[in-house]
Amino acid sequence: MSNHIEDQLSAYMDNELTETERQQVEEHLDTCLACSALLSDLSGIKTQVFTAYHSIEAPEGFEDKVINAIGFNATPVNVSKGSNWLLFPLISVLCFITIVLVVMGSYLFKFSSIMLKVAYNLIHVFGDILGSHTYIIAGLVGLSIVLIVASSISIKHMLKASGFKGANW
Repeated sequence: MSNHIEDQLSAYMDNELTETERQQVEEHLDTCLACSALLSDLSGIKTQVFTAYHSIEAPEGFEDKVINAIGFNATPVNVSKGSNWLLFPLISVLCFITIVLVVMGSYLFKFSSIMLKVAYNLIHVFGDILGSHTYIIAGLVGLSIVLIVASSISIKHMLKASGFKGANW
């Protein structure tokens, strides 16, 4: 026979095949000496592995020695025991906020849509005002430049005063 069932023998030994697949494997095993020999070899290996596995016992105290060797502690050293006191109030506040948002969701949506409309209209009004007066635009650009320069000088002095190592200006 040219198509053998080597890939199904492990599943056959572990009773993982469907009834029809199991019948097909058994019919093939009745006619194929090579697959029958392979099944016999696999069964022998499985028996040897199980025998070897069940004959091995760990020495007394082996688990404790391994745990001590890898440094595993039941309570981590770097975590303080009183750090969980904040967990309950935090969860309570988050639950309260969630409930408020769910209950007040429609009102918050209406309020936020009104605020977006107000902001949109204010942007248009200021855009119209600024667009019609070139001196205002020039003044704002100049003020922005002055603020940026003043901020950079202030940051430079703060970094020098604090001894920041990267400040070699």
